[in-house]
Amino acid sequence: MMSTTLRLAARNATRRRSRTLLTAGMVVFGVAMLLVAMSWIRGVADQMRERSAAVGGHVRVVTKGYAAREDLAPLYENIADVEALGAVLRRQSGVVAVEPRITTGVTVTVGEEIGDVFAQVVGASEVYFRERMGAKDELVAGHWFTGAADEVIAGEKVVEQTGAKPGDELVLLGMTQDGTLSPIKAKLVGVVSAGDGGLGQQLLIPLPRVQYLADLEGGATELLVYAADHEDAPALARQLKALPALEGYDVQAWEDREPWKTLSASIRGMEAVVVLVFVVLAALGIWNTMMMSVLERTHEIGVLRAMGLSRRGTVGLFVGEALAIAIGGGLLGVALGAYPSWLLETKGVYIGSEGVAAGFSQTMRGDLSWSSVLLVFGLGLLMALLGSLIPAIRAANIQPVSAMRSGR
Repeated sequence: MMSTTLRLAARNATRRRSRTLLTAGMVVFGVAMLLVAMSWIRGVADQMRERSAAVGGHVRVVTKGYAAREDLAPLYENIADVEALGAVLRRQSGVVAVEPRITTGVTVTVGEEIGDVFAQVVGASEVYFRERMGAKDELVAGHWFTGAADEVIAGEKVVEQTGAKPGDELVLLGMTQDGTLSPIKAKLVGVVSAGDGGLGQQLLIPLPRVQYLADLEGGATELLVYAADHEDAPALARQLKALPALEGYDVQAWEDREPWKTLSASIRGMEAVVVLVFVVLAALGIWNTMMMSVLERTHEIGVLRAMGLSRRGTVGLFVGEALAIAIGGGLLGVALGAYPSWLLETKGVYIGSEGVAAGFSQTMRGDLSWSSVLLVFGLGLLMALLGSLIPAIRAANIQPVSAMRSGR
């Protein structure tokens, strides 16, 4: 009986070819556009996650006081001996790197006068600036660090506001951890693009020099811990929280900190809305085709019911017809959507420097993966199921005698 039902479903799908092609076209369009949209959203989200985790650390260790007031970046809430605590962290399985960091605000000027240009100083290692922030790739003038203690690399916006150029001596006025004014001089050796997020308003300075500025010899405000992959962060955070040496510290994976704690829910909501729109539109198209098919074949349905076709078999007949259309349309839709999705992944879309959020690249890329392909194809089948279910149930409820009398 099942084979007969499937054979009838396949035959019915080819009876009205124009309508079948129209329905299949809606499935093709829905699946192709959904694949492109899902690849783009997931790619951009993954790129943002990876970059954010790299800059902020897969797992961050700070004092509880710093975590409570981190918007103010309080220097007095610091880890006094980062070398000792860092050594403990480096011995843990899954930890590939530990980077101490200090961030603080300063005023910047060229020459001896106190300026009114504000910038954020980031004190860390050259490796952190190069590998985690990707700042070397954004170098647009001057040169990279040579190892001298007084070097600074500035963002384009800071350079533009101060009128500085590579080779100039900058005067930075900051504060120590106890609130005392603290000036230092630094030689501007390089300029990085303002386009890659917050780099434009930052000053990158070797950690020892910023420790001197903040009067934090041997200390830092943050320890950034890195695993082999940013997706390993939650498990690593749970592991580190159990260490006696970290009792009293705030240990958080990157995805549990703001802004990602809020953004993750927004991204999931965006994906859900996109999926819902395309699924509903395609399901409505299939529903229209199936409903017209039921109305046109009322007499035939009555004859089949009179010959012994059960209600379940009737439902299977129409759902099978819709699934047959959806499988063909889904495969073609995946094929059509794969190319633009591949272009988004390999070429990306250049956004430019304006409006790029902190830490994010100017070129945003998609992510074409098998999981996206399978998900979208499965949603194509769901479109068919949703669109055919009500017409199929209506067909199953047709009384054989009334249907045969209708003449349709």
